[in-house]
Amino acid sequence: MNAQTSHHLNGDDIASHGWQHTIAQAVEIGGIGVHSGRFIEVTLHPAPAGHGIVFHRSDVVDCNAVIPATIEHAVPHKLCTRIENKDGVGVNTIEHFMAAFHGMGIDNLRIEIDGPEMPILDGSATPIFTLLERAGLARQDMARRVITILKEVEVDLGNGVVAKLSPADSLEMDVSIQFDDQLIGTQSISYKNTSQAFLDELADARTFCMLKDVEAMRNSGLARGGSLDNALVVHNGAVLNEGGLRSTDEFVRHKTLDCLGDLFLLGMAVKARLTTSKPGHALSTMLLKTLMNTPDAFSINGGEATGGQGQWGYPETAVAAHS
Repeated sequence: MNAQTSHHLNGDDIASHGWQHTIAQAVEIGGIGVHSGRFIEVTLHPAPAGHGIVFHRSDVVDCNAVIPATIEHAVPHKLCTRIENKDGVGVNTIEHFMAAFHGMGIDNLRIEIDGPEMPILDGSATPIFTLLERAGLARQDMARRVITILKEVEVDLGNGVVAKLSPADSLEMDVSIQFDDQLIGTQSISYKNTSQAFLDELADARTFCMLKDVEAMRNSGLARGGSLDNALVVHNGAVLNEGGLRSTDEFVRHKTLDCLGDLFLLGMAVKARLTTSKPGHALSTMLLKTLMNTPDAFSINGGEATGGQGQWGYPETAVAAHS
């Protein structure tokens, strides 16, 4: 690891930075899992170049506890992003952390977690950004891997639920949402991924739900840890949270934050334009898997991973060491 450290990368496009980065020191954070209701403790550790973002379940002792955060490990789950290894061991609700890593240009981390779900914190990525700022970034002596989209790839599920990736010189995102509640209605945003833009435009946008959906989620065993402390709750054109919204379009900003996190399941910096309406985690997963199964739609440049390769060339060093 190079000794050069910084609080975060500058305002340039993340994919244009030539070197991989990890954090300069380990940091800890804890909090409630929004769906499990459990208190979860997490430690983010520096990791070597080529390692990628890899989760370790410290509470799992009788089978493989290592789960790389890549699209080949993503599995469908209600209302969150879930990754899972071949033994069925997984981690839920990783999207806000992944968005912070993507927004700050962090390529390599070993994440130790003592439960099945990342903590929701205040429902935004601001506490995660603050944690990573405290850790500092360390530049590494390996070129950053970049996936470049060469031709358009699209998933259209009907009823306006669409996502497509098309060629661009940086990661740009055009996101629109549409909800029946008059407070949200139709909102859209255009975003270009730089660390400064992430901090200014996306980081503080909180997850949200309709009051009418909370009971249904809890009856399905979800949202057990949800509260007005970690999610915006909307009912009949009003926000029930004290203090209201952080921005008038906080809803679409949070959906863009989610998309940014899901895109980082590609395991590398991204040069593409994402255009999506009515986005969701299942749609993002379908789009990325469609991309990966269309080899002529992308190229990958940058540092070679150490150890073995996954199905699509992802680093599997940690998996090999623990299998």
